[in-house]
Formats: sequence, structure tokens, C-alpha cells
Amino acid sequence: MEKWTKYMERWNLSGMLMLLLVFTACSSESGDGAQEPKEKPVLKIYLFAPESPIITRAENGWVSPSADEKRISTLDVWVFEHNEDHKPVSYIHLANLAFDGSMEVSMEISDDFANNVNKPHVDIYVVANVASSNCGLSLGRSSTPEQLTAALIEHKSDGGDFFGLTSPVTSVPVEGLPMSGFLLNQEITGTAPVFSANKTQNVKLVRAVSKVRFVFSKSTVAPVISDLSIKFDNQMLPKSEYLFLEGIYPEKKIHIKNDVYEPESETNTPIVSGVSGDAINSCADPASYIFTTETGQQYENKIDAGLVEQTIEDVTRPAEISEVRRFYLRESDKQLRGTISYTAGSGGNATPKSADFVMNAAGDFTRNHTWIVYGYFLGSGELILNAVALKDWEDNPESDNIYNW
Repeated sequence: MEKWTKYMERWNLSGMLMLLLVFTACSSESGDGAQEPKEKPVLKIYLFAPESPIITRAENGWVSPSADEKRISTLDVWVFEHNEDHKPVSYIHLANLAFDGSMEVSMEISDDFANNVNKPHVDIYVVANVASSNCGLSLGRSSTPEQLTAALIEHKSDGGDFFGLTSPVTSVPVEGLPMSGFLLNQEITGTAPVFSANKTQNVKLVRAVSKVRFVFSKSTVAPVISDLSIKFDNQMLPKSEYLFLEGIYPEKKIHIKNDVYEPESETNTPIVSGVSGDAINSCADPASYIFTTETGQQYENKIDAGLVEQTIEDVTRPAEISEVRRFYLRESDKQLRGTISYTAGSGGNATPKSADFVMNAAGDFTRNHTWIVYGYFLGSGELILNAVALKDWEDNPESDNIYNW
């Protein structure tokens, strides 16, 4: 009997321990028996692309863009370890964005990277609006740093080109204008499960292409103007342009593959041809639209005001100038130049004429710039041209304006 009592005491003790273990296990579960989900570690990346961006560094000032030119439809972000292996840390593709000028992107990272006490610094690459349809590039999760830095905007497989002269882009593509930006050797800060890669420095997106506008007017006594055409000189634009700038900001170098320029033929097709004089509005004082001492913003406002009908103090003023075409082109290290040809007069008085246009200096047509060529026709039929000189990049790397587009 004594043995049985001792056996039961031992069993009761063991049973109590088992019940305690079961109770402990059950208490770690939620009411429905499921494990509480573990929060995944993330890495936050900070981007800058202003809601009200500035596209032209024109003489003495800045020029505002249209909504289409600043639109960001897709965003791709890559993060790699900053070492010889360039091991991928994270990648994300975002679409249908509501981009308000600055953006915080949360990217999932592995537990191994999150738990690494000595986290390596990272390299961050960002592109916006880049697709095979608008610049011939197919980038994605498997893209390496070497592939990203070597990515080129170049010719199409059918013989045309992206943002070149053989098939000029005259309006913003559906995908938007390609943009890029990157930061290297960024320290990881924060504590699990939320880390930051560039808390004190934004990845600043820069538009990879530039724009040229051809704007015209004619005096009220100008003869009939017809057969207007515009042609760039041969060998002005490089065949290939890199998606990313060379080196880390704020070096801001032109980054083209300048071994071949296009078009390669000796006689290239005009980018504008056969424009009728009816398409050019008349103005009592066309010289008033010449760039003088305004800021870039003021000059752009003046040009845009002349392009539309306006009612001022109950008086309707018709449009006084006409934009014949705008083109989005690759950047160039050349001093862009070309010829505008036209016919002045009609019938037996029709006279072929031409005038040359030229950029201020070689290398002024870098990415993220706009070049405005304004011309007006006198009573004699002569064409007077005025090209707005572009302003160099600012030297202050702390200013976000330096990266506006």
C-alpha cells in the first residue's frame, strides 16, 4: 500500500508538470490556436522627385514643366551590398504611384541580413518610367549593378531610335520620361524590424533626356511663309546614352557612349517638314518674345502666354506665336546646330530661304535641360532666330534644386 501511494504521488507530480507544459504552449497561441505572425524586417529608402519640379536651367532662372513631364508611373528600386560580391539585399517594383515629391519606400529584407550585427553598407539604384517600349530596356529583379550601370538608351531593333533624330519623340510616352538616380556606400541604421539605408540623404531622380522647343511668330506684314522644315546637322546626337549618370552625384557628367553619332548618313531627313505658313500665328511685335533679361521662369511664362488665346480686361487677344514642335532627345556633348529652311512669298515671288540655329556651347544639351529656339519672320521674309542659353548645373550639392527636372 505504501508503494502504491508513493507511485501515485510520483504520477501526480509528472502529470502536473505535463499539464503545465501544455498550458504554457497554449498560452503562446492566439485565441484561435494560430501563432502570432512575426513582423517581417524592412529596409526604408528615401526618394526625392519634387511635386512641382523645375526642368530648365535657363539663363538667370528656372522653367516649370508640364504635368506629363514630371509624371512617375512606375518605380524600380534595387539595393545591393557595397562590396566585391554586390550581393542583392532587396528589390521592389511599384506602379500606379501617387508621388508627391518625396517618397519613403519600404522593402522587405531577409532575416539573415536583418540579424547581421555588422551589416555591410549598401548601394541603391532607382529608375522611373523605364520600359522596353519607351527606351529599349528590360530591367528587373535579376538585374545586377553591372547591368544597371551599363544600361543604354539606344536604337530600336527596327532601325529607329529612342529619343533620337531618326524617329523623334514629340510627346511624353505613355510610360513617362525615363529618370534615374543612385547612391553608393550607404550605412544601414535603425533597429529590428525597421532599418533605413539613406536616412539623411535622398536618392534624387534626374530625367535622363532633354527637350528642345521650336517656337515661331511672324509680323503682320510678313509675306506668305510655306514649306518650313527643321534639320539638325549630321552627327549631333550620340547613338547611345547611359541610363545612369557616371559616378556618384554631384559630379553630374554627361554620360554617353560617344563612339558613334546619329544619323550616320550624310543627308538626314528633316525632323520637321512642310509646315504651312497658316500654322504660324501673326504678332504686332514678334520681337517682344525674344529672351532678354527675364528669369527662365518668366521667359517660359511669356512664351506659354503667347501660345494661347487670352482675354484681358474684356479684350480677347488671339494667340501670337506658335510652337511648331517639341522633341525629347538624348543628351549630347556636341554644340547642337542645324538649319531652318522655308519659302517666303508665293507664285512668282516665292523665294527659298534658310537660317542656321546653334546652341551656346558644346555640352550644354545635357540631360534634364530644355533648349528653346524662337524665331520670327520680318516683313522682308527674313527669319530672325533667338536661342535661349542654358545655365550650368549649380555647384551646391546640398540644394535639392540641383536635381530638379
